[in-house]
Amino acid sequence: MIEIKTIEKISRKYSSSPDDFIRHGSALAMQEKKRNYQIEKLEILARYESTTVEELEDKIKKGVIPEHPGWEDLIEIKNIEKEIGEIENDIGFIQKSSENR
Repeated sequence: MIEIKTIEKISRKYSSSPDDFIRHGSALAMQEKKRNYQIEKLEILARYESTTVEELEDKIKKGVIPEHPGWEDLIEIKNIEKEIGEIENDIGFIQKSSENR
């Protein structure tokens, strides 16, 4: 784990308070995680030549694509969307906390 003295030294180097430095770094890390989830979602949709979750679900229901692994991938996308939503909430919380200081 990085010592607070190291964070203080680095944050001063970039003309930032340690709190702002940590807050900004945390938001960037979450944005990267969100971006990776979005890429994963798009890769799954592309496998089925679909552009939306609804289109994928419709193709499964109509039998255009096989139920297996279609349903499993659809469930995975919905889980990804939930994770993205939680990340967005956390980013919003961090941004709001910095505004209220």
